[in-house]
Amino acid sequence: MESKPNLEENTAIEMGDRKKNILSTIDTTLYSYEEALELTGHGSYNYGLLFACFVIIIAMGIDIFGLGIIVTAATCDLGMTLNQIGVLSSMPFAGIIVMSYPWGYLSDTKGRKLVLMWAMGVSFVSSALSSLAPNWQVLAALRFIGSAMSSAAESATYALLAECCNSRVRARYMLLITSALMLTPTLYYILGYFITKLDFTVYFMGISYRPWRLLTLIMALPLGISAIMLHFFSESPKFLANVGKEEEAVEVLARIYKANEPTGKEFPVKKIYLEDANKEEVGVFSLKSLWTQIAPLFRPPLLGRTLLLFYLTFVAYIANNSFAIILPTIFNLFFTSYATSAADASFCDLFRLTTSNTTADVDTEVSACKETIVDNTIWAGCAHGLSFFILNALISQCAGKRKILTIIIFVIAAVAATGIDNTGEPISGLVLFYIFLTTAMVFGVISSYFVDLYPTSYRGMVACLGMMVARLSAFAGTNVVGSAMTQHCSATLYGAAGLVLSGAVAALFLSSDRRSVRDK
Repeated sequence: MESKPNLEENTAIEMGDRKKNILSTIDTTLYSYEEALELTGHGSYNYGLLFACFVIIIAMGIDIFGLGIIVTAATCDLGMTLNQIGVLSSMPFAGIIVMSYPWGYLSDTKGRKLVLMWAMGVSFVSSALSSLAPNWQVLAALRFIGSAMSSAAESATYALLAECCNSRVRARYMLLITSALMLTPTLYYILGYFITKLDFTVYFMGISYRPWRLLTLIMALPLGISAIMLHFFSESPKFLANVGKEEEAVEVLARIYKANEPTGKEFPVKKIYLEDANKEEVGVFSLKSLWTQIAPLFRPPLLGRTLLLFYLTFVAYIANNSFAIILPTIFNLFFTSYATSAADASFCDLFRLTTSNTTADVDTEVSACKETIVDNTIWAGCAHGLSFFILNALISQCAGKRKILTIIIFVIAAVAATGIDNTGEPISGLVLFYIFLTTAMVFGVISSYFVDLYPTSYRGMVACLGMMVARLSAFAGTNVVGSAMTQHCSATLYGAAGLVLSGAVAALFLSSDRRSVRDK
């Protein structure tokens, strides 16, 4: 029998050791970026960066979505009317919409880490100062600035993490990061519950420093902590290579290698090249550069995938956030009516009964507003956030089946929405409503496709534009759902089911999980 000259290589492949395979087949020090990234391994640097990004997403989620708890607790102190509450509550979405394009551009031209550090730092300062706001107008302005800054996390975080992790764990990490967002409701509901139960008033700088101000300050702390954590990590090596800083990129890859595998061996890579590089106008601020960043997204070969991902983003966020944003209100209406209504009432019957009993008392409730959070809202919110966090973490283990996951989740959500008002009793309807909200599980899948299906130069931009689509959808959907759930509950749920089902059909056109941007 002949000897096998490639025995070492075959053994490496059988063991799944891709690094050894690369080393045995490449004799030069020139590597593609993905090959070099594979050689850095997977270890402490990746785990540390994952944790830092996890904190960033939690900080952003608390800053943006936790405002509802602050508004509820501050209503008396600031003497707000319902209209003013509505304006204040919309500030985070306004901030995200205004800054989505700039953050995408800056992330792709100035750097992921740089953008994140400045954004989270400024957001911390603005959010902390909002705890001293003398009136609701100042509070609204500061929260607008804070959310506009922290919204950078929705694009730069995914790009930074994905470009520092090899292909074996990349998709799973994207889903794990999204699970952080699922955890935020539990955190800010619990904080709100305990802090607003405190009873103190301190007169300071012409304001009455009460529990809601302390809550605002504490909820801002993760923003500052995340900015500090980023200091201990490097810029994305792929971004550095893409803007012509190949030597710095190799130095960062060597640092990752040393952290992951502290064996004392020298990193074998001396030079790298990008297979999807696009350096034209990168890093130079001009109208031509702005056009260079966005125009390719809306013409072949990127046009089809851009429209598909934007539509999936629209479906997922309008179906989920439109209901999730007013979830405390939905819980309150449900539990209030369920306690006084017949057990055989349907899910939507409870909303109709509650509306007829409470509409006339709105002004009275506002004038007698309390600086505490209702217990049922807290427990329901915690259960919602914690269960979705666990579910998303479990789904992340199936990251290699993103396409089929998207289709299955959308189909199950559509079926659940159809059955919510047809169970004949409210509790099962509430369970199906929870199942319908699992459309949130698709958020991470879509974010991972934004990373995988676009060249490095456009990832931050397309992700930020996607988030603009998401927040515009949520903003419009919230206004529709807020009024429709009480007057046209059944029709609203059926409409949501049809929309989600169309998302499942659209997901059939997603590319295979095995394809990468180099295949396009």
